[in-house]
Amino acid sequence: MASPVLLYELKDQIAYITMNRPEKRNALNAELCAELGRAWGRFEQDPDARVAILSGAGKAFCVGQDLAEVRTASAEAGAAIIEALGRAFAPNGITVFKPIIGAVHGYAVGAGYGLAIMSCDLTIAAEGTQFGFTEARVGVVGGIVEYTPHMPFKISLELMLTGQMMSAQRAYEVGLVNKVVPEAELMAEAIRWADILKKNAPLTLRAIKYAQYKVMDNIASRAGREFNQFIRPQLESEDVKEGASAFLEKREPQFKGR
Repeated sequence: MASPVLLYELKDQIAYITMNRPEKRNALNAELCAELGRAWGRFEQDPDARVAILSGAGKAFCVGQDLAEVRTASAEAGAAIIEALGRAFAPNGITVFKPIIGAVHGYAVGAGYGLAIMSCDLTIAAEGTQFGFTEARVGVVGGIVEYTPHMPFKISLELMLTGQMMSAQRAYEVGLVNKVVPEAELMAEAIRWADILKKNAPLTLRAIKYAQYKVMDNIASRAGREFNQFIRPQLESEDVKEGASAFLEKREPQFKGR
């Protein structure tokens, strides 16, 4: 019997949410996206859960969208995959108001970068972790508008335009993560932070999350509606399939701009 793609365990008021596709470096397929969406609702509604820790099994936190699904999908199915991907992210400040800590190691790339930075209120990274928004190198477009408020303007453009990886230390220096620790200490450090949070007043934490994400949402939402119309043709382009195929075949993509 196959292992579940997501593990959810509650212990001492901490919900441990673990992406469990280690053989795929926790790439986000439709099933894992759906399970993450359900986990956020379960966590928020669980009266015994005060704080959550999101992590990934195996050698990576999450390498982003599962491009094997993209390569084989029709244009309509490709758009549906993007919509499913949106359900993987915690709706912080909208329906989820309890704190979420990310325990990030290995790689956090593309949508995995989004999970580490946007879905987690606080992010602890292991030394050696690599963060990346590699969409420009693969030919897809993800949560550009949503991710932008989390980083200084020039650094955001550097990360997104170049598609190059960013070290955990650099991510700490530009304010993307809260702390960098040796990998062997990663979960212990995340639990230490969770123990602090779970003792704080739940209603105050709820108010803080609402206020902070309301500001972030106002920034992103103004551009988001128009941006979604702008990227729709890109989601149905030949370049999307070419980028996914090239990545899986370990070759340079031949983009045509159509």
